[in-house]
Amino acid sequence: MSAVSKRYARALFEVASDNQTIEATETELVDIASIIEQNEELKQLLTHPKISSEDKKQMMNELFAGNVSEATMNFINLILERGREESLLDIVKDFTQFANEARGIVDAVVTTAKPLGEQEINELAKEFGQKLNKTLRVTTEIDPSIVGGVIVRIGDRLYDGSIKGRLARFTQQIKQAQV
Repeated sequence: MSAVSKRYARALFEVASDNQTIEATETELVDIASIIEQNEELKQLLTHPKISSEDKKQMMNELFAGNVSEATMNFINLILERGREESLLDIVKDFTQFANEARGIVDAVVTTAKPLGEQEINELAKEFGQKLNKTLRVTTEIDPSIVGGVIVRIGDRLYDGSIKGRLARFTQQIKQAQV
């Protein structure tokens, strides 16, 4: 996250908050970001230095006008006018983070060696949610290299309860004891 993306995301969040359109704006931004991320040609056109901002605005208007709100389209045009198209995906992430904070939601990534069941995911979300006094929105990842246990990443916090992590900490303690 850069200061630039945070500043733009904060400004858009305040406008959406005033208009009570946080949910709709977030959905539109995420959809736009998803389309850009999935289409490499579009991503290259948007970030190409030789294509004018007017041409980029025209392209984005052709793609999204009528499918997103006027406020979101105006914001995209502003980003393009100011030459900040490279920050667009970060702005979307920052906007989502501001929206989540306002709703009391935190995104968590849970990494396990084997897939978790729905009940296990809900229990983890409940337990960590109570500790943080927030609602957790959980995304799961599978990484067989952790052997067992669970790693939970919430924002910039990491809770490592994996066997791999425990072995690494144990090895470190042994090395320190030998010195």
